[in-house]
Amino acid sequence: MTSKRQLRWGVVALIAGATALLGCTGEDDAGTGDLTLAVSGGAALRDGFPYMEGDATFAFADGWTLQFSKYVVAVGNVTVSEPGGGPVASWAGPAVLDLKKGAAGSVDLTTLGGLPAIRYDIGFDFVTAAAAADRGNLSEEDFALMSAQGWSFLVEGTAVHPTKGTVDFRFGLPAATRYYECVNGKDMTQGIAIEADKTTGAFIYSHAVHMFWDTLGTGDEDLRFDAFAAVRGDDGLVTEEELKNQDLNDLKDENGDRLLDESGKSIFYNDGGKLPPGQQTLYHFLIAAVRSSAHFNGIGLCKEQVLGQ
Repeated sequence: MTSKRQLRWGVVALIAGATALLGCTGEDDAGTGDLTLAVSGGAALRDGFPYMEGDATFAFADGWTLQFSKYVVAVGNVTVSEPGGGPVASWAGPAVLDLKKGAAGSVDLTTLGGLPAIRYDIGFDFVTAAAAADRGNLSEEDFALMSAQGWSFLVEGTAVHPTKGTVDFRFGLPAATRYYECVNGKDMTQGIAIEADKTTGAFIYSHAVHMFWDTLGTGDEDLRFDAFAAVRGDDGLVTEEELKNQDLNDLKDENGDRLLDESGKSIFYNDGGKLPPGQQTLYHFLIAAVRSSAHFNGIGLCKEQVLGQ
């Protein structure tokens, strides 16, 4: 049974109180410390679906199991700023990283050293692969493909259903986005406090589960793969081109009939009004979903600005 978005969903109520804590930790300069950043895709990359995260179980409502074989994201323009001020330190990068290759779905990104021991705002970008100075652990072939297509993400894997068979997927997504004024998911305060004479660890979280939820809003969500599987090509592979053929206003199954859920009702993907006319396809929904997947230190939310538009 699919768990709802239990991890995220007290965050909004806590953000207002987070600002009041900006001056609570280390505001007097008591030395310097370091900040080490990693990028993580979460337990879904390690375990596939279904998986456990805390007390929540994440499983597909339509009966699919799924494993990722590749989860590539291009990250850059990390900034560490005093609240309301300009950057104190930065890392331009960018780097293109296959998070699936990292231990437990996580890959080290950078370390910013010698930071005064105060609280900072954190910002970072998802960028296009072509901008990357560091190809990280990515193959030359995948880097060339992502660069040529202007992709920020490249995702690959296999889904299996007890009666509908096996479906492979491999799709790239252009999702260049700036994230800033991030809430710290560990304690729900704004940004991060650097402690003197210590290395503080933190991570950018590209929450892989987002791409399979059937809504871009909050509330009742289900994880679904039927809409993906229905548009597989003759080779059994789902790519970004097939996803463009799945109309969110008229979802079809593999036979061209109306796509129904497990109770026989029509499946509806809720875009929350975010997709304009002409972009109401599963492909465009997926781009918006991965943009909303970025968090800081777990479930901490960030403000977003779409880049290149």
